[in-house]
Amino acid sequence: MDIYLKKAILHIIDRESGVPVFSQVELDLTTAYIREYLTSKIKKVSSAQTKTGRLVEEGVFSSLARESLTNFGEASEKMVQRWYDIYQQSEDAPSADVFIVLYELDTKMNLAFLKVNYHDAYTHFVDADEQGIANKLIINRAILASKTQKADEAITVDLEELTYELVEKKYLFSGEKSLYFSESVIETAPAPSLEENVKVIQKVAKQIGKKFDADEFDVVAEIKEAVYDSIEEVGQINHEEIASRVFKDNITAQMAFKEEVKEKGFVSDVPPIREVREISEKKFGKQKFKMSNGIELIVPVDVYRNPDLIEFVNNPDGTVSVMIKNVDEVLNRL
Repeated sequence: MDIYLKKAILHIIDRESGVPVFSQVELDLTTAYIREYLTSKIKKVSSAQTKTGRLVEEGVFSSLARESLTNFGEASEKMVQRWYDIYQQSEDAPSADVFIVLYELDTKMNLAFLKVNYHDAYTHFVDADEQGIANKLIINRAILASKTQKADEAITVDLEELTYELVEKKYLFSGEKSLYFSESVIETAPAPSLEENVKVIQKVAKQIGKKFDADEFDVVAEIKEAVYDSIEEVGQINHEEIASRVFKDNITAQMAFKEEVKEKGFVSDVPPIREVREISEKKFGKQKFKMSNGIELIVPVDVYRNPDLIEFVNNPDGTVSVMIKNVDEVLNRL
């Protein structure tokens, strides 16, 4: 993912003061650490927890996003003010910094809204009085997360297609937890995240498998492998393919599975997140097993598929034996 930063600005959201502090000067993108920080934060918006969708063409947020192309500073202030008017109504939403970034990705202009919450951190402070120099320990309550961490909330928007990737959190509004960002700020219902869709599939498959006496171990392993293959092939989860893989020749179970996942909130044809195959590789590219005797195994999908390397044997007494084969070397790592 090659990101070319064009413009960026930082606005301060101090809940104690009650009003945003809007910057009138853009960030200096010739400074290396600023470029690295913003680029890393944008890249980390895409994950298995990220939701996707498309903004309403005539919506307020989409209009402000597009206005940033010609009037960046003012548009960024309007965008943050719109967001803050809703955010400040929360009882528990914390203080934060908001970065608005205009950047080019795959020859298209994009806009990022990155909210980074404050954290407490200890540091030293050098003071001097009539007694001499005093080195003190103090708490700084406005420390930002490092560049390796994700933004606490974020949205990136393709300004041509108005498609977006969204990371949002629930905060307390009038005593109830709410996903205020999608419900009130962008006023668009996103599709479920990759992780949410997989959780629905896994939960339903376990329930259907139990009804038809399928082994839960086999069901979960088949789901993970089928999800991985589906994303590798088409960039999305194909629930019909998963049904046929998990329940094989049981047509009744397949039909029950397909009906149930839709009722539980699974959405097909979800706009894919960027780098979806790389994310799938990290998230679903390994089978993880925890056994009743305390042994844990992490097995790459390609190895799991190869009976010459690993085999699960069902014993007559109902126990399972795991045979690991053709190992050239065993490393013991602390």
